[in-house]
Amino acid sequence: MKKILIADDHSIVRLGASIIVKEMFSDSTLLQAQTYDEVYEILKNRHIDLILLDINMPGGNNIKVIKELLAIQPDVKILVFSSYDESLYALRYIEAGASGYLHKNTAMSELNNAILSVTSRGKYMSDAVKDLYVQKLTTSKASTQSANPLNKLSNREMDVAKHLISGLGILEVSNLLELSSSTISTYKSRIFEKLAVNNIAELIELFNLNATKNN
Repeated sequence: MKKILIADDHSIVRLGASIIVKEMFSDSTLLQAQTYDEVYEILKNRHIDLILLDINMPGGNNIKVIKELLAIQPDVKILVFSSYDESLYALRYIEAGASGYLHKNTAMSELNNAILSVTSRGKYMSDAVKDLYVQKLTTSKASTQSANPLNKLSNREMDVAKHLISGLGILEVSNLLELSSSTISTYKSRIFEKLAVNNIAELIELFNLNATKNN
C-alpha cells in the first residue's frame, strides 16, 4: 500500500490529483497538505512513498526545501508539480534531489505517466527536460551560460529573481525567504550585474526572452 502526500495550497489541484492517484492506486493512502509546515509535520510522523509537491506554497518557495524534505525522509520520492517554467527550474530541482518535475499546464495523462515513472523507476523527465539534460551534459559550462544567461544565476539568486519579477519588493522577498533585507538587496545587485540589467522591467524582459530558449 503506497502512502502518497499531495502538497498544494489550492484545493482544486489537490482534489484533481487525488482522483488521478486513486484511479492509479486504489489501495493507496492519500494525505494532503497546503503549507510546508504541514508537509514537514507529516514527514516527521509518517512514512511517505511519494510527495506530489507544489513549490509555490506558504513556508517554502525555494529550491533548498527539496534537501530539507529529504533530510527528514531520505528515501521519499518528490515529484514537483509546478506552474513555473520547466526550462528554467526543472533541472535545478532535479539536481537538488527531486525525482521529477512536471508543469501544471501538462495534460492529466502526463501526470499519470509521471507518477508511474517515479513510483516504478524512481525518476521522471519530460522530453523537453531530457533535451535540456543532454544539452547540459554535452556542452561546456561557458557555452551553456552564453546560450541562456539565466544559467549564470545560482539557485538562491534564481529564487530571488523569481520573486522580484513576480512583483514583490525587497521586504516581501526578505520575509518570504526568511533572509534579511540587506541580504536580498545584495542578491538583487548580483543578479543585475550577472545579467547586465538595470531595473526590474529589464529583468522581466530577459526572463521572458530566455524562458523558452531551450524549448
